[in-house]
Amino acid sequence: MMKLKQRVNKLTGLTALFCGLMLSASAQRNFKYQATLPKVDSTGFYRISLQPALVAKARPDLADIRIIDAKGNFIPYITAGSLPQKDQKSFVVFTPVDARLATDTGTTFTVENKTGLALDRLWIRLQNTAVQRKVSLSGSDDLKQWFAIQEDIPLQEAVQNSEGTYMQSLSFPASNYRYLKLQVNDKNKTPIKFLQAGIYTEYAAKLSYVPVKPVELSRTDSNKTTYLTLKLNDNYQINKLHINITAPKYFKREVSVYQIIGKEKQLLTDAELNSAKATDLLIAAKTSQLLLLINNGDNLPLNIKSVEAYQSDESVISYLDGKQSYRLLVGDQTVQAPEYDLQFFADSIHNNLVQISHGAVSKNTEYATQKVKAGRDYTVFIWIAIIVAAALLLFLTLKMTKEVNKKAGGDNV
Repeated sequence: MMKLKQRVNKLTGLTALFCGLMLSASAQRNFKYQATLPKVDSTGFYRISLQPALVAKARPDLADIRIIDAKGNFIPYITAGSLPQKDQKSFVVFTPVDARLATDTGTTFTVENKTGLALDRLWIRLQNTAVQRKVSLSGSDDLKQWFAIQEDIPLQEAVQNSEGTYMQSLSFPASNYRYLKLQVNDKNKTPIKFLQAGIYTEYAAKLSYVPVKPVELSRTDSNKTTYLTLKLNDNYQINKLHINITAPKYFKREVSVYQIIGKEKQLLTDAELNSAKATDLLIAAKTSQLLLLINNGDNLPLNIKSVEAYQSDESVISYLDGKQSYRLLVGDQTVQAPEYDLQFFADSIHNNLVQISHGAVSKNTEYATQKVKAGRDYTVFIWIAIIVAAALLLFLTLKMTKEVNKKAGGDNV
C-alpha cells in the first residue's frame, strides 16, 4: 500500500512538472521578439529602460512585455510609474468637470489639468473595490472634440487597509490636454467610484524622452498648406515631435497631426506652432508614418530645417538575481496584461534605482522554430502524453482508494 502511494505521489509530481514545462515553453513561443538583459552585479531591484526598437515591436499598451529567466520562468515587474511618490506636498488634485456626453456609457470621470504640464502618469483615488474593471483615457482642449490616449487600462483591486480608499497610477503616452476623461465600461454592472485624480508636480516636471531615429522627412506646399510626411523604419511609439523652424522670426500657425495606419488617416491632435514658445507637439502615436498639415493662411510657408521624433522614457522595475541571466520578450498580440503580487509592494521600492538597458532586439528563436517547423507540429502528441499520464494517475488513485476501502471493510469485520 505504501509503495502504491509513493508511486502515485511521484507520478503526480512528474505530471505537474511536465505540464508546467510544456505550458511555459508554449507561452514563450507566442512572443515574436526578444532582447537580452545584461547580467547584474548584485541581486536587487533594477530599473529596466525600454528602448524605442523594443517598444516598436510591442503592443501599444505594452501589455505583452515579459521578463524571463534562463529556466523559462516569467519574472514579476511593475512599471516605473507605479512607484509611489514620497513628497505628498507636491500632489495637485485636478478639478472635476461635469462633461458627460449622451454617447457615454458606463462610469465617466472628467478632470481639468490647469498646470499646463505634459503628463504620462495620472494618479487616481478610488473607493475600495474588489472587482476587475478596465478604464479608457481620452483628452480634449475644449470638452467637445475628444482624442483617445490609452484604452483598456486595468484597474487594480484595493489593497487591504482601514482607510476605505486606495490610490493607483495610470501610465499612458505623454500628452498635455487640458481635460482628461476616465471612462469605465461598466454598463449593467455595479459602478466603481472615482474620488480624485491628480499629479505629483515634481514627477511631471521631470518627464523625459528618448530620440527615435532615423526620420525621413518629405514636404509639399500647396494651397496655403504645408504637408509634412514623416516616415520611420518601424512601428514606433511617438510621444513628442520637435519642429526646427528657422524662419520667419515671428509666426503663429495652426497644425494638425495625423498618424497613417494602412490606408487610414487618424487625427491625433490640433495644435499651434508659435514663435513665442517651444515648437514641440505632444502626441500619442504608434505608427511608421505621420502627416502634419500646417495652415499658412496668407503667409509664406515656414522654413523648416528638420523634424525630430521622440518616445517618452518607458521603463519597468524588477527584482533580478545576480546569478541569473534574463531576456525581455515582446510581440504577442493576444496575451493579457500580467498581474503580479509585486504591485502591492511598490511602496517598499525606493526611487533611486540602478538603471540598465537591454541589448539589440532580435527574433525569438522559440517563435521562429515553431513557425519553420509548422509541418512537424508535436502539440497533439504532447497533449496525448498529458492525457495518458492523467489517466494513469486516475487509475492508480482509484486502485489505491479501492484498496483503502477494502482494508477499512476488513478492519470493521
